[in-house]
Amino acid sequence: MSLLFFIVFLLVSINLFLIFIWAPPVSWPGEKGIVLGHIQKIFYYHVSSAWIMMISLFIGLIFSILYLRNKKLDYDILASVSIKLGILFGMASLVMGSIWAKPAWGVFWTWDPRLTTMAITILYYFGYIALRNMLSDDIETRAKTSSFIAIIGFINVPITFISIRIWRSIHPIVIEGTNEKFNMSPEITFVMIFSLITLLSLYALMFYLTYRVEKFEIKRILKI
Repeated sequence: MSLLFFIVFLLVSINLFLIFIWAPPVSWPGEKGIVLGHIQKIFYYHVSSAWIMMISLFIGLIFSILYLRNKKLDYDILASVSIKLGILFGMASLVMGSIWAKPAWGVFWTWDPRLTTMAITILYYFGYIALRNMLSDDIETRAKTSSFIAIIGFINVPITFISIRIWRSIHPIVIEGTNEKFNMSPEITFVMIFSLITLLSLYALMFYLTYRVEKFEIKRILKI
């Protein structure tokens, strides 16, 4: 455990150096990079957090399916942990996106397809957490019901991802080649990947710690 803490601390330290010292400015479509200045550095964690949200919710989907097939309570706990962390990273991405949006778009929030679909996804999974809290006295019913809700709710995730590709949007596309794409130099691409790895290591640490807490709580309720 101490080794994992050290690895996360080391990666975060290196990552912050790469972002704020080593990486060149990101070129915003329409030459807005000059206006944004250093605020565009938030790009690395904003994008990485959004990707981890989607990965985490996908993991929650898989464990929910596994619970319904095998009825092992561990799968329900793992699904719950993954979805909770998905909500956390999704909220972090929205907050960082809002900070970025103010100098870029002139407002902290706009009803853009990407922002709207992502907010809907997060609110839906907040409902998932609320339902689990309501059914905390009946572990099996909670696990079965929340598994179905997690599976249905995952439909929102691919919709969020493709929203800027199928609807008119002012949100730039980072990956695909369009004139609304960032100018991703090799240095920026490297830091982007390193930032994703860094947040994934943080995610793994948080997953492990949260799982242990949830497991202890289940044992307390069942008096195992």
